[in-house]
Amino acid sequence: MGDRLAGKVAILAGGATGMGRTTALRFAQEGAKVMIADRNRAASDETLAMVRDITPDAEVVAVDVSKWGQVQNMVDATVERFGRVDVLVNLAAILMLTPPLIDVEERQWDLIMDTNLKGTFFCCKAAIPAMLKGGGGSIVNISSSAGLDAWTRSLPYNISKAGVIHLTSVISGQYTPQGIRVNCIVPGPVDTPQARGSSQSADLLAAVAAEHPMGRIGRPEEISNAILFLASDEASFVSGATYVVDGGARTSGRRS
Repeated sequence: MGDRLAGKVAILAGGATGMGRTTALRFAQEGAKVMIADRNRAASDETLAMVRDITPDAEVVAVDVSKWGQVQNMVDATVERFGRVDVLVNLAAILMLTPPLIDVEERQWDLIMDTNLKGTFFCCKAAIPAMLKGGGGSIVNISSSAGLDAWTRSLPYNISKAGVIHLTSVISGQYTPQGIRVNCIVPGPVDTPQARGSSQSADLLAAVAAEHPMGRIGRPEEISNAILFLASDEASFVSGATYVVDGGARTSGRRS
């Protein structure tokens, strides 16, 4: 147990599985009070049980981040349960493989953009007033290497994640003077349930790992460590930053 987030209240939007689960556990280990917000209630309850093995200060709220009313309820429930909001981590996202542009269906575009980009916007919009009441806070948005590179297997996903990066910069410019730090993490390939589901092939993940400069893809815990740094006071002079956490994939020429 540590104290890097001692006394802080954190909302993890998309906190039920993958990087969300490992971040919930990492935050609890560092003293945070954790609200696990996700539309997957079964997985949320599993994560909650794991977190409560560390601390009783954890709760679950159901949320579809593409629905404004549910997002506002997420924040209201957190304030009601814990009294404040200090940290928001936007992990909720959909990764769906799509055909080239002319064959992308409107429903595919809307589903991905509504969750990945509008959902991040909604969560920030709802959490910032609560943070301002508490004197400030930290927002960590999760993008993807697809937001920096032309990953051709899903145009809507690429655009949504590029939007998250720019949204981070604009929000930082608006709210850093008011005590809210806003940063973005760009993970490379990470072994999560979503990655396994969207790749549709264990062989594809193995191929990505074989081509990676480290000879493997990332672990969710490795992204959670970066999230923890940005959420904590150790990053007190960091705002508007985009951190690429990909094991050197971009610098090696690998695009994942």
